[in-house]
Amino acid sequence: MIAYLENIELSTLISWSIAPVMAIILAMMSLKTAGKKMFLFYISAYFIGLLTIIPMIAGLYYSSYLFLDHVRSIRRILFFSFVLVGFLAELTKFLFLRYHFMPKEKITKPVDGILFSVMIALGFSTVANIYFSYFWIDSINVKAINYSLPFANFLIAIIMGFFLGIGKFRRNHIDSLTGLSAAIFFQGFYNFCLLSHDYVLLALVGIGTLIIAVMLLVKSINSDTEGIM
Repeated sequence: MIAYLENIELSTLISWSIAPVMAIILAMMSLKTAGKKMFLFYISAYFIGLLTIIPMIAGLYYSSYLFLDHVRSIRRILFFSFVLVGFLAELTKFLFLRYHFMPKEKITKPVDGILFSVMIALGFSTVANIYFSYFWIDSINVKAINYSLPFANFLIAIIMGFFLGIGKFRRNHIDSLTGLSAAIFFQGFYNFCLLSHDYVLLALVGIGTLIIAVMLLVKSINSDTEGIM
């Protein structure tokens, strides 16, 4: 194991540590502000997030039988970006967030939706970063995905979490579906930029996603349950 790790570049190990370090920081902040019970609840969201990559990996594995393991045409890039990764990844995160965490009584305010969404996404990013470092390396810039993936999924999680957090107190399905659709769109767009090697577009998408995520985060923090209902 030690010899194996010695063959991995230090920069790669650093990039792999981004998502778990971010999760640890957020969990420790929750320990100070919300207590031990919420800390354990946040940690559970992270570890569940580790499992959310399974449907995506299964989809990518079976796609190889359809000769989709090399994404060079625009149609294959779109299919990979928005269906195999975008849809499968975000749908799995959504299902755990919407039906496991959001019904809990511990979710007492809209911003909680963002916090748990982010923890799940960081768990996903931890495994996804390692996975993409060894597979699809002929189609993507590994360095680009290693350092951008945790932050991209962090921002996308804010967008999804905002709508699910609001939707919990409005008790309708429109907000939840809006959050899922937005997450699939931004995740797909992010993957499309990486696969097409259009880093200028990736930067523009990143800036736009950051602005939207910050606006929704601020709005969620300033929202109260009575105002929503």
